[in-house]
Amino acid sequence: MLFNRNIKKRDILIIIFIILVGYIAIDNYTIVFNFIKRLIYVVSPFIYALVFAYVLNPIMKLLERKLKLRRGFAILSTYVLIIGIIIILLIFVVPNVIDSIISMTSEIPTYMETVQGWIDSAIKNEDLYNIVKSAGLLEYIDGLTKKGGTLLIEILQGSVSSIFLITANIIKVGFGFLVGIYVLLDKERLIKGVKTLMFIMLKEEKGQKLLFWTRTYNRMIGAYIGTKALDSLIIGSIALIGLIILKSPYAILLALVVGVTNMVPYFGPLVGELVGGIVGIFISPSMAIGTVLFLIVLQQFDAWYLDPKLVGNKVGVRPFFIIFGVMVGGGLFGVVGMLLGSPTMATLNIMYEHKVSILKVRNRNLMKRVEEEEDDEQENEVDKEE
Repeated sequence: MLFNRNIKKRDILIIIFIILVGYIAIDNYTIVFNFIKRLIYVVSPFIYALVFAYVLNPIMKLLERKLKLRRGFAILSTYVLIIGIIIILLIFVVPNVIDSIISMTSEIPTYMETVQGWIDSAIKNEDLYNIVKSAGLLEYIDGLTKKGGTLLIEILQGSVSSIFLITANIIKVGFGFLVGIYVLLDKERLIKGVKTLMFIMLKEEKGQKLLFWTRTYNRMIGAYIGTKALDSLIIGSIALIGLIILKSPYAILLALVVGVTNMVPYFGPLVGELVGGIVGIFISPSMAIGTVLFLIVLQQFDAWYLDPKLVGNKVGVRPFFIIFGVMVGGGLFGVVGMLLGSPTMATLNIMYEHKVSILKVRNRNLMKRVEEEEDDEQENEVDKEE
C-alpha cells in the first residue's frame, strides 16, 4: 500500500510540475518562442543531415545490394552521383531558369499592354461594351490588368529571391549534406538507439505499435513520393523535349514547372497546363493552344499509363481522401504538407482498415447488422427508383 501511495504522490508532483512549467512558458511566451526559434536554427544542419540521409539511403542500399559494394564505397558512389547531378543543374539549368525569370519579369509590362489592347479591342463592340458597363465591370477589368501585372512581377521576383535565399543558406545545407555521411555510416546504431529510447518511454507493447506504424508510413512515403519523383522526372523530360519542338521561348523553365507540379496529385498537372498556356498566349494564340494541348496529352499519358505502371495501387486511397490530404497538408505545412498528404492518408487508411478488421472479429454480429442495413438501404433506393 505504501508503494502505491508513493506512486500516486509522484504522479501528483509530476502534474503540478507540468502545470507550473506550462504557466511559466505561457507567461513568457516571447522568450520561449525566441528560444525555440534559436534552437531550431542551431540544430537545423542536423535536421538537414537526417533528411539527406533519409533521401539518399535507398540509393545507397541499391548500390550495396546490386553492386555488392561495402558501406563506405556505396556512400562515396552515392555522393559522387548526387554531386554530379547538382553540378550539372548549376551549370546548365539554374542559370537558364534565372535568365528566363528575369526575362519574363522585364517583358511583363509589354504583356500587360498586349492584354489591355485585347480588352480595348473587345469592348469596341457596342453590345459587349454596354453589357460590361451596365454590370460595372469596366473599371474593375482595367484595375485587374494592372494588378495582374504587378502580381506576376512580385511572383517572379520572389522566385529569384528564393533562389538567392537558398544560396545564402548553402553553408548550413552543405554542412547537413556532409553530416549525412556519418548518419548513413552509423544508421543501424542510430536506429537501434531510437528504438531503445522508444521502448524505454512507451514500454514494449506501445513501442512495437508505434514502430509498426512508423514502418508503414515510411513504406507509404517510399511508395508514393519516391516513385512519383521518378514519374515526374520522366514527365518533365518529355515536356522539355516537346516544348523545344514547339519552340517555346522558356522551355526549360516550363518543363521544370511541369515536372515539379506533377508531384502534387490532381492539382499539380493543372498548374503546369495553366502556366504553359499563360506564357504561350503572350507569344501567339497558336503557341498557347499548342502548348496546352501538348501538356494535356502528356498529363493523360501520365494518368492512364505511366503513373499506374510506376505507382499503381501502392497508395490505395480514394481520390476524395487524396485531395483532402493534399489540401489540408498544403494549408498547414505548405509544399511539404502537399507532398506528404497522400502517404499520410494512405497510412491512416491502413490504420482504419486494421481497426475495422479487429472490430469484425470481435463484434461479428454488429458488423453483420451494419452490412444488412446497408443492403436494405440500397434495396429501398432501387425500389424508389423503379
